[in-house]
Amino acid sequence: MRKVKNLCPLLLLTAFFLAVFALTEPGVYDDSDQYIKMHIHREPLYPLFLAALRRLFGDGWMTAMGIIQGVLAAVSIRRFAEWTAAHFSLHAWEKCAVYLLGLAPYAATGFFSSLHIFIPGSVMSEALCLPLFTFFMTECWELAIRGEGRSFQRAACLSLFLAFLLSLTRSQMLWTFALWAGLVIWNVRRRMRKAPRAGNIALADRGRTGADTESPWKLAHCETLAGSAGSAETGRNLRLTLRLFLRSAAVIGIVALVLAGRLYAVKAYNLVFNGRFINNTYGTVNTLANILYASDREDGERISDPEARAFFYEMYDLADQNRANYKYAGESIREQAEYFEQWHDTIKYEMVENVFYETYNETVTTDYIEQNLLADETAGRIIAGVFPACLGQWLWDYLLLAGYGLIRSIAVVQGAVNVAAALLYVSAAVLVIRLSRRAGGGKCGAAAFSSAEAGKRDAAAFSSAKAERTSTATAAACLAVAVAAILMNTATVSVTIICLSRYMVYGFAPFYTAYCLALREVGKRPRLRPGNAAEAVR
Repeated sequence: MRKVKNLCPLLLLTAFFLAVFALTEPGVYDDSDQYIKMHIHREPLYPLFLAALRRLFGDGWMTAMGIIQGVLAAVSIRRFAEWTAAHFSLHAWEKCAVYLLGLAPYAATGFFSSLHIFIPGSVMSEALCLPLFTFFMTECWELAIRGEGRSFQRAACLSLFLAFLLSLTRSQMLWTFALWAGLVIWNVRRRMRKAPRAGNIALADRGRTGADTESPWKLAHCETLAGSAGSAETGRNLRLTLRLFLRSAAVIGIVALVLAGRLYAVKAYNLVFNGRFINNTYGTVNTLANILYASDREDGERISDPEARAFFYEMYDLADQNRANYKYAGESIREQAEYFEQWHDTIKYEMVENVFYETYNETVTTDYIEQNLLADETAGRIIAGVFPACLGQWLWDYLLLAGYGLIRSIAVVQGAVNVAAALLYVSAAVLVIRLSRRAGGGKCGAAAFSSAEAGKRDAAAFSSAKAERTSTATAAACLAVAVAAILMNTATVSVTIICLSRYMVYGFAPFYTAYCLALREVGKRPRLRPGNAAEAVR
């Protein structure tokens, strides 16, 4: 009976996703064709997933796709909600709220995105990427609160594997490796600093206790113990620094090896399906679109290569004729951000890509992959010459895109909502700081109690306060990780493309879930601190 009850949320979620998919047609969009044809611009995991479905289900592959993607979304939400409920002892209604927050990104893209995409029923990589990211964030939260043991090792391995899968689904998800490395290194540092501190406290406590209770002639001996503790701690700190450096280098080395494996996997995929052992193309061309928007015509004089300079002038003149340049964007921040977003795709496709491919068709080759390689190479030479001159304007445009990306990560871009989103981020930072201080407050260990009798009387208070600090620290860690994920995702996406809703909703459910959990912890009445327990008894 209990197993059936635990499966009910999963069954309801699955029924919901399948019902919506049954009532709508499979979402096929402009990008969908590139995934189906295993285009060289796209990361391999989702095209391989679609190819497997076509091989297994033939003409019914889209129906199978919608069912599998819906089930995967349901399983990821359940995993996220059940983990949260277990670690924070949530009531039934609180668990239901977490489930609803897990559903929110799917509703947001359906109602508020420009394409009104129902993600689980669409032929888009987000249908695979969003559930994988939900699993990834759940393991990152586990990683943030587990100091050691098998749970930590399991979370570290699983989150790294999920980061690898995410990077093979969307290249912008490469930032997940940075988050993983940061969490592992932070946890290693915390564990290493915690171990010797307990021993030093105990040694110092022996000195303090002896000074209070023994005869005066033992005072010198107690002071010697304290001095020895200080010298020992200095030596330990040096050893800790070296060990932390070596272990951090090992973590970075692991990430480097996984990234090398990812690169080899992408090249092998392109060799099999596109005939070239090369990485995905078009990334440099993508980056050029943002730089072209931020540039002036005289910046082309800095390009040393004549061919690349000629391409730049042709692209710039075409953009300027259509007023697709920062000079025409308006005065207010809102006008400038919206103008950039309005023209971004047009610049990329009509004023950069078409210029390259039309020229290469006439003068070099009609081979599409060869054109991509030439375009990326020429775009790189253009960027090398122009970028230093337009760095200031590019950085301003980047901040505009990132600002809208941060808003779309937790809300919609609209008037007063923008201010509310900014206040949410500020308050989230305040909550993390406040909860972290509360979790670190109070004394722990032998110094917390002045006598064995007081320790016995206050064992319950000590245990209660320890549990409170653990819950508070967990909420602070989860919120910090959720905000860090949003910042990293926004920073990465804003480099090459605009921050559309379907690129930004990944952090929505983790942020609001962690934010509500943090508010829940703040709302709790602080219990008796163990450091003051003996005084309260007296």
